[in-house]
Amino acid sequence: MTYLYLWIKALHVAAVLVWIGGLFTQSILLATATRTGLDSSSRALIGSLRAWDRWLTVPALLLTWGLGIVLGVWGGSFRTGWLSAKLVFVIVLSGLHGMQAGMLRRASSSPGTRIPGFARFLPGLIALSVLAIAVLAIVKPG
Repeated sequence: MTYLYLWIKALHVAAVLVWIGGLFTQSILLATATRTGLDSSSRALIGSLRAWDRWLTVPALLLTWGLGIVLGVWGGSFRTGWLSAKLVFVIVLSGLHGMQAGMLRRASSSPGTRIPGFARFLPGLIALSVLAIAVLAIVKPG
């Protein structure tokens, strides 16, 4: 492994942490809103969270994907089963990010918007996906 590869890997991990942190924050706000509804203070919080998403979470998502592809090509991992399995979970998380961002956008633009009840399960789904990704990336089974 070269020094540059390790730097790319470190940046990839940092981008993942920022992305997943933003993803968890979105999901916790949405899960809470399914129980308590949306009042004016939570709408202000949604506005701040949407700005955070635009300026930090989305760029971290893009960096995660870009640097991950570079690492996969450089390390020859695209021929392995563990990376294919990991990518399924990364795609799920990417889709959840888009879905949550859409829910927050609708909630901020339309005062009568209700958050769907299934949103209360999103933090757990994200946690399980992150756990699966970590196991696959570290253990590299099969």
